[in-house]
Amino acid sequence: QLQKAVSAREKIEAEIAEYEELNSKLLLFQKRPPSQQQLESLVDLGHEIAYCHAVVNDFRNIHVHVGMGFHVELTLDEAVPVVGNRIKLLNTTLEDRAAKAKTIAVHMQGAMRILEELGKEIKRLEGDNAC
Repeated sequence: QLQKAVSAREKIEAEIAEYEELNSKLLLFQKRPPSQQQLESLVDLGHEIAYCHAVVNDFRNIHVHVGMGFHVELTLDEAVPVVGNRIKLLNTTLEDRAAKAKTIAVHMQGAMRILEELGKEIKRLEGDNAC
């Protein structure tokens, strides 16, 4: 259970990092002059194993994943606050997952202490019966 909680937390941390990277790129794109509307980029084709060069002729509108499998087409100006809100939501979710992982860890430590005490008590009782 602890491993699942830690794994979920790590997944959210990775998603937050992706949205933060997107947010910084959006801010850079907004500052570009209209004459530089073409963008050349190296695109990850999956799991950072294969890449290809891509040219985007018009990036005034982008598609942003907003959760639950939904993607929304937005202008750059619309995307910045949406991405910011998504980051806030993910940070809240991350705090909840971290708290859950901490609770599980505390429960495991308590269980370990109880087992250690039981082991000591069993050894004590075995010693008393040996006499």
